[in-house]
Amino acid sequence: MFYLNSYHDGYAWSDDIREGIRHRFEQSGHRVEIQMEYMDTKVFHRPGVTRKLLELYREKYAQEEYDIVIVSDDDALDFMLDYGDELFPGLPIVFCGINYLEEELLDREHTTGIVENFNIQRTLELALSIHQDKNRIVVIGDESTTGVAIKNQIMEAVPEFSDRLDFEFWTQYSLDEIADKVKDLPQDTLVYFIPFFYSAGGQVFSAGEVLENVAGFSDLPIYSNWEFLLGHGMVGGNLISGFEHGSIAAGMALDILEGKSPADIPIIHDIVDQNMFDYNVLQEQGIKQTQLPPDSVLINEPPAFYELDKQVFWVIMSSLGALLIILGFLVRSIIHKRIVEGRIRNQLAFQESLMDTIPQLVCWKDLNQRYMGANEAFTDFFGIESPDKIMHQTDTMLMPTRDFAQWAARMDKQVVRTGQALRKVRMPVRDQNGDSSWLEVNKIPLRDEKGEIVGTLSTAENITNEINLERQLLQSQKMEAMGTLAGGISHDFNNILTSIMNSTELAQGDLNPDSPAYQDLERVLKASHRGRDLVQRILDFSRPSQEGFRPTVLPELVRESVSLLQSSLPRNIEVRSSISGGYEPVNVNPTQISQVVMNLCTNSFQAMQDQKGILTINLEEIELDVYRAEELDMPAGKTFRLEVSDTGPGIDRRDLDKIFDPFFTTKALSGGTGLGLAVVMGIVKNHKGTIQVDSRPDQGTSFEILLPAREPARKDSEPAGAYLQTGRGTLLFVEDDHDLLETTPRSLQAMGYSVFTASSGREALEILGQGTSFDLVLTDFDMPGLNGIELARQIRAEHPDLPVLLITGRIQALEGLEQPDNIRLILAKPFNQVDLSQAVATALND
Repeated sequence: MFYLNSYHDGYAWSDDIREGIRHRFEQSGHRVEIQMEYMDTKVFHRPGVTRKLLELYREKYAQEEYDIVIVSDDDALDFMLDYGDELFPGLPIVFCGINYLEEELLDREHTTGIVENFNIQRTLELALSIHQDKNRIVVIGDESTTGVAIKNQIMEAVPEFSDRLDFEFWTQYSLDEIADKVKDLPQDTLVYFIPFFYSAGGQVFSAGEVLENVAGFSDLPIYSNWEFLLGHGMVGGNLISGFEHGSIAAGMALDILEGKSPADIPIIHDIVDQNMFDYNVLQEQGIKQTQLPPDSVLINEPPAFYELDKQVFWVIMSSLGALLIILGFLVRSIIHKRIVEGRIRNQLAFQESLMDTIPQLVCWKDLNQRYMGANEAFTDFFGIESPDKIMHQTDTMLMPTRDFAQWAARMDKQVVRTGQALRKVRMPVRDQNGDSSWLEVNKIPLRDEKGEIVGTLSTAENITNEINLERQLLQSQKMEAMGTLAGGISHDFNNILTSIMNSTELAQGDLNPDSPAYQDLERVLKASHRGRDLVQRILDFSRPSQEGFRPTVLPELVRESVSLLQSSLPRNIEVRSSISGGYEPVNVNPTQISQVVMNLCTNSFQAMQDQKGILTINLEEIELDVYRAEELDMPAGKTFRLEVSDTGPGIDRRDLDKIFDPFFTTKALSGGTGLGLAVVMGIVKNHKGTIQVDSRPDQGTSFEILLPAREPARKDSEPAGAYLQTGRGTLLFVEDDHDLLETTPRSLQAMGYSVFTASSGREALEILGQGTSFDLVLTDFDMPGLNGIELARQIRAEHPDLPVLLITGRIQALEGLEQPDNIRLILAKPFNQVDLSQAVATALND
């Protein structure tokens, strides 16, 4: 079950609801697992927070499955009504603690719950029966979502008391303003309190603490309708229980889990309430218990004093009387002092607990930048034993990174000097483990009661994961853009290469193989093949392919690559390797993996070529857990970890985000193409792995590659070798490129085929309609008017037995397109005569 709470852990009303839910589930005998989230909208009810929560929950629960959702209070219900279908599509929702319900917005097929309809009329009637001299009432609240909803409910009851009470609403005042105004209220006034939080000076006061403050400034009777406020200075009232709300909501959830439809469970508008009072406040107000309804419940009531023999009782009382009179003033003073001390201790304990539950790093310093305190998140991040250990220390004494310490001290001085806050400043830093992290820092000036700056308060959030995700997204976008560019040029370039290769082979057929011209043309063919490979390498950045994957023992492959590399390295480079792991074959492209090792090692020794250095290659087999796998977007389980590190000068931090960009290089104009690390990235992604780099100035560079150990697929047979095949038959060749229309038919005729040509799809259909019997149609995919697939569909409709061989220079453009079944084979450009002959033979014999 997923439980979404509008407020935060420690808010009494929400805590009571939570305990009610848990109690009902435990009593039911069912085992219900509860995943709980706090939206914290009492403190952080600001624009933009809801979207951040949506992004967090979407990322956090993308792979989780729940059976039902319970929400408490209005903000959580509004959130689920807006985004529930996106986060948990189709899940039933049970709500409770709702002050303002618009039933017309509910999908009753999936939603039911309890409305927080407190009975203000009963409480006011109760108060007027006790205080018959009161004729006005002041309602104290705030402008939060809940506060406004409760105020509207009270407004509905105003007409019923218009002849007995004058209503006044205080919902926009600060706590200090309320304290000043409540002191001046006349004695004919009642006070009604709506629960709300208050934040001032970096401190957050709970609803109970706010009520205690109001009660401390006035002797007027205070009433309310919520049980969790009882004991904080109010008389009492007709109170509703958060525990009861949670218990009933859990009961509804159990009914739904057992098969009942939410539409068949009516929404509850009237909840059981009870007249409850605080005995201590009754005594302070001079209210007798006989003035209360007979079913009233008292808290803080002293235990019954068992009756003694009257003679003994009066002897004891007489003996104690003198002592009590003497000690009365002293006891009163001590009690008052202890109450104050208890409140201070509770306040300090609450503040300390609140600080330690905040996930952000929080610290505060004096004007000399010496620490006055910090929370546990701060000390844990920097590896400090406890917050007590940092008292009166400076950044240079504590921080493991000198640059960060100097930066923090400089920013603190700027805040003190200008009196202006610094917000959302990002800074790299190393944590207690030495790992590189990013912090988003906020700093504000601390002021005393006179408004003078006495120090700084700093908060920081670890945004390392967000930074890494941004980098991964940027890198993916760059690779996608490169792939799009390559795909765009590949068609025309492959047409050119195909024309060159076909024309060259035709020309070679007219020459003596031993002639210089024949050899020159052979070099043209080799250059054409290199051009084809270059285009394919660029396309592979963004279009993964399983071509070339086969069962491979990865440790042996890496060991062979390292051995081959050692023979070519200069003597000033020491190679250290540690290669381990299982010897079961895994499915990889061995050529590409060797290329990864070679490229990374080559970059490392080139970085150290002017100095003595150490090149380290490590390979080990690890078990990747589910959480780490989700973070890296990799399959969990057996994984190979390949690390290549050096002791060179490192990579400039400004270049770290660009090293995998195609054609980016820091070498001289003749020192590199900028494709090495881009190829490595493409290969790793093609193997469903990840690559990360860690580099520090003058401390070297380390590349870490994680590759899933995927088992190889079984193959029944190996493909036959390539050779030129001849044949017989009548072919129709359709191509809009003029050069290919001249050369390819000649190659086909040389293979023994009779060939007709057409420069467009329309012309091809006209030729087919003239009655000539064809054995096969060869058509280009990218053509104006009818493309190759559209032409194949028309041929299937008019000549259903005629097969088609589709030729394309952009294989990736066919992905996702529905192809007619008369397309027997797809031939990729550029192709030579051997490729063409085997494709035609396969299409004819299929």
